[in-house]
Amino acid sequence: MSKELLNSISAWMIDIDGCLMRASKAGGAGGTPMDKAGELIAWLHDAGHPVIVCTNASEKPPAEYAAYLREKGIPVRDEEFITAGSAAADFVAHHHAGGKILVLGTEGIRTPLRELGGQLIEPGDGLADAVIVGAGENFTRAELNAAALSVEAGAPLYTTVAAQWFHGGTGKSICISAAMAHAVGWVTDTEPQVLGKPSTGLGETLIRRLGVPPKQIGIVGDATAEIDLAHLMGATSVLVLSGAVSEDQLNNLTGDHRPDVVLRDVAELYSHLANT
Repeated sequence: MSKELLNSISAWMIDIDGCLMRASKAGGAGGTPMDKAGELIAWLHDAGHPVIVCTNASEKPPAEYAAYLREKGIPVRDEEFITAGSAAADFVAHHHAGGKILVLGTEGIRTPLRELGGQLIEPGDGLADAVIVGAGENFTRAELNAAALSVEAGAPLYTTVAAQWFHGGTGKSICISAAMAHAVGWVTDTEPQVLGKPSTGLGETLIRRLGVPPKQIGIVGDATAEIDLAHLMGATSVLVLSGAVSEDQLNNLTGDHRPDVVLRDVAELYSHLANT
């Protein structure tokens, strides 16, 4: 777990909650910046390192989350922000080009999918070629029925996340996207395919967007989800002990769940990169 591995990384995916921000809501909302978070992103820009900031939130389009981080002094560009929703949109747009897509969720998926040329349909428009379930406040019977009928007819079922809970700075709340996707999956005897962290689908999107081989990508986060994502991609996992995983929990991680590099926080990452 040598920090020297960091010197071979030329592109980065960095988590938000517990990493760049001490957040109370998904995507960094309601939070405060971690020490040197803004300086780290600015240094990566100056050094010419491609960077993607990623959250498993999917309620809002990426540009809205990015704007909030900029307000807090973290200079993330709109195009550098990926949510589980925009990652799902990217994957489906590439794998179901020209297909009819039924989205259960908010503009966090719909907006990126439209921007990529996706053909969105609503309940009553016929069967979908693919179904995506993301976060939302209200899910109607008509939406769930349309999703189930499409999946029963052969459409793949995608969800942004599979976790049962979101752990924010003030506690935890249910991952509604996973709950609704598994409701459709239960009815249709189908296992939803996850497109957020950690998943091969997100890994595919990150590699395409960052434009470098997986071995040159560093996946920075505070949870085991980022470690698992790095392993799925063949990238380098960088765990920061400023969020979900404590030092005691780190000692219990084994095998592929062990991170390649362990740091105190992103301030230590910034210090290493800026002084190497």
